[in-house]
Amino acid sequence: MTRQGRVRETSKSVLNMLALAIFVCLTFVPISEVDTIGDLNGVRLFDSRTLYIHGYLVYKYDSSTPASSDIPVFVNVWANNFWSDAKILKTASSSGGKSLGRGYVEYDGEEYVPAERDNHDSIYGAAFNFSGVQPYREIRADVWFRLSISKVDMTGLSPEKVGKVSAAKEAVDPDLYLRKAYYWDYSNASVQKVIEEINETTGSDNVYDIIYGTIDWFSTNMVYREHEDYPTARLRASQILNETIRVHGKEKRYGVCRHFTDAFVAIMRGFGVPTNLMDGLIFYDMGGSVGVIFGGGHAWCEVYMPNVGWVPVEVTISDKYIRDIVRVGLISPYYYLPIYKEFTNTAPGEDGEAGEPEEYENLIPAYWNWAVGEVPPLSIEGIIHALVSTPIINWILLVIIIVLIVDSVLMRRKIKELAQRQQASTL
Repeated sequence: MTRQGRVRETSKSVLNMLALAIFVCLTFVPISEVDTIGDLNGVRLFDSRTLYIHGYLVYKYDSSTPASSDIPVFVNVWANNFWSDAKILKTASSSGGKSLGRGYVEYDGEEYVPAERDNHDSIYGAAFNFSGVQPYREIRADVWFRLSISKVDMTGLSPEKVGKVSAAKEAVDPDLYLRKAYYWDYSNASVQKVIEEINETTGSDNVYDIIYGTIDWFSTNMVYREHEDYPTARLRASQILNETIRVHGKEKRYGVCRHFTDAFVAIMRGFGVPTNLMDGLIFYDMGGSVGVIFGGGHAWCEVYMPNVGWVPVEVTISDKYIRDIVRVGLISPYYYLPIYKEFTNTAPGEDGEAGEPEEYENLIPAYWNWAVGEVPPLSIEGIIHALVSTPIINWILLVIIIVLIVDSVLMRRKIKELAQRQQASTL
């Protein structure tokens, strides 16, 4: 074979290698964006994502004397739900902090105790212990976790698919999910008056109708506005529903998401509908190359619907436009991650309200942050994430560069061999 023929054969082999490499990239390189659709009891799950989250909480020890004992901190990252799951990958701490591990707990009405993952009220997180905390010192707890999450579509539900209040009461433990609580004082006259107004409009004992009737009442009688207690104190439902401000000539109740949720839980339980409070993080789906970004902290509710189950409901509905967009369910551009679930509460200062002993009252939240896309450095998850999240075009370019380098090396070797053979033949 002539020298030109060998060069053509080598070029052909290189092209075949390049085509095979591109095929492998397109076929086997995993994609970070997935779009799966599922169905659970008539509730559709869609736009599923896997996100890597890094969050940290910073507390300040607000005392002039050193802490006399160790200070425990528990960082919540997931509360039991059917549309997401989380796995803690790494933890870190500062100022004498030590990680005690990760696991599931639940509140038994008096304190937090170990729990199984599938318990309805279980909360997953990481425990820390801080020793020798000095006056006015800040302490920080970090956690990295992998989050698998979907959006929740409940537009397929209707009153015909949902049962009555009597069926809801029979399906759950009323001592847990229908009890009165300090902030959910539904026997108060202010709450009962609102329940009567909603009942006059709906006139139904169907759970779906009651939920939508309450959301409709919120859309005309409540306005989103920071309460005078913001951002520290929490108000009882009766106080939220009893205090009004004048907006466009009409008296309205007001507050932010936590006020809407406490009022909603009280009203629902007053109707006999099992309802809990959910508090957590929301992530906004920007789409395209931007992807998903952290949207902030938020509170919403979960309600038990007979024939369906426990479902999440957005209740911060402050106008009819939002009512028509949301109806009964969640806001579609957002991923809702509950990190805390509450089925009861006690008066301020009573043991167990915050799950912490009274001697830790000097530990106050200073600031916090959550970020999408951060994985633990120098970890297997970090390497996998880097491989998975790299765009395919980058892999193709990398393969082309590698193939060209290999081709250049092979060509030089071939030329050198040909030169040596030619030189040997002339001798």
